Amino acid sequence: KADEGKLLDKPEQFLYELSQIPEFAGRAHCIIFRSVFLDTISSLCRKVVTISNVCKDLLECRHLREIIGLVLAFGNYMNGGNRTRGQADGFGLEILPKLKDVKSRDNKTNLLDYVVLYYLRNFDKHAGTEKSVFPLPDPQEFFQAAQVKFDDLIKDARKLKKDLTAQEEHLAEVDRLNAAQKSFQDMVSYFGVKPKAGDKEVVPGYVFMLWYEFSSDFKNAWVRQSKTISKER
Repeated sequence: KADEGKLLDKPEQFLYELSQIPEFAGRAHCIIFRSVFLDTISSLCRKVVTISNVCKDLLECRHLREIIGLVLAFGNYMNGGNRTRGQADGFGLEILPKLKDVKSRDNKTNLLDYVVLYYLRNFDKHAGTEKSVFPLPDPQEFFQAAQVKFDDLIKDARKLKKDLTAQEEHLAEVDRLNAAQKSFQDMVSYFGVKPKAGDKEVVPGYVFMLWYEFSSDFKNAWVRQSKTISKER
């Protein structure tokens, strides 16, 4: 048999030598499974942590509450002549990405810039200096969270549970996924987010893209207005 192997071309000889390894099929399956399993766990963990952290920031960030309060106050002031719209207790998050479109009469500024400038002057004692810190989660964090789909995560988690139920330390990711879903629902409930037209429920891709757009716009305005205040110092 050794002589037969030597007569084969290199590809066939390689396969022949593999076939001589005891329990090769089982070993190969284990190697492939381990690689895929660890990659899946890593991906699942990364997405779960992303969702959990962003939701935690949205629910606990004091600066965000201050900014949302300013948006509500200025919105009510602008609609002061309207009994229905001028005394609102809140607003839909879909309003946030549109703040930059509300222009002043002379068209030189917009509502977003005004909110940012007011925040810097009245809430940030380090405004215009290197100590000033952007008050919202970074836009990229919202963008990454918006890419997460709970349905896909649930499918991956179920497959992991089915493939290797003995690995309890890895199955802990399933519990973390459940916690992340609850955190997401708490955040959705806190901000009163409604499903997008045509959707049965609020999904991360919808709500976090709203935050991503607003955070990106806010960051751009924050940089501009910080430079303005810096020149005044």
